[in-house]
Amino acid sequence: MNIPDKLLIDVEKTNNVAGYPIISKDGKEIQYVISGKMIISVSENDHKNKIYNLLEENCDLFFCTSEKMDDFLFYPVPMLAIFAVDSKGNRFGTIGYMGGFGSDNYPIGYINQEGVYGKISSSFKEFLELVTYFPYWRNIVEYEQTEVAYNLADIEMKKREKNSQFYANQREISETLELSKNPKSIELLISNIKSPPDFVVYSSINEVKKENTFVEDIFVEWKGTYSSTE
Repeated sequence: MNIPDKLLIDVEKTNNVAGYPIISKDGKEIQYVISGKMIISVSENDHKNKIYNLLEENCDLFFCTSEKMDDFLFYPVPMLAIFAVDSKGNRFGTIGYMGGFGSDNYPIGYINQEGVYGKISSSFKEFLELVTYFPYWRNIVEYEQTEVAYNLADIEMKKREKNSQFYANQREISETLELSKNPKSIELLISNIKSPPDFVVYSSINEVKKENTFVEDIFVEWKGTYSSTE
């Protein structure tokens, strides 16, 4: 049986990712890649915390509470642990790992309604600094991708005019989450969106299978081969 150097594990079907045996090929371990979607939800009780309302009002960031898998009709490789959405249809998640508040070592990716995706930060803290102090970052992404000239001061002024409590809310968010303004946030954002995204988004798992092999398919093939020899 020909086994590829990389095998995918569908996280949407298994809760025991660590339960797969180590497979070797010519003395070399085969790479496992955890793929698919997970949803990191905030409990109803936790969501009553004022910080979530502030993030919604100031940053257009809505942490997941009741979202279902059917709300996200795409399949990422490696996995995307979705923790928030916004009013424009963007979805946000940690790439390759399950992270959230208190988790800082995971890159953050986004997928918009048109299926455009990319990495927007290298850590959760970097993401929070970006959305807190530069909530108009989505405009920057659009301008950069369409090569339209823009002025950060003008964009921030328009944002402030729409929300008289903008700076007061920003200050409370930063104090609650212990954040400080990173003057390089936009520079980091632009660098991230122009770099390889660290993940690929497919329309369905069937599309993934055209280019990749899942562990479960290997085991099914093994089982069939073993049964035929009995």
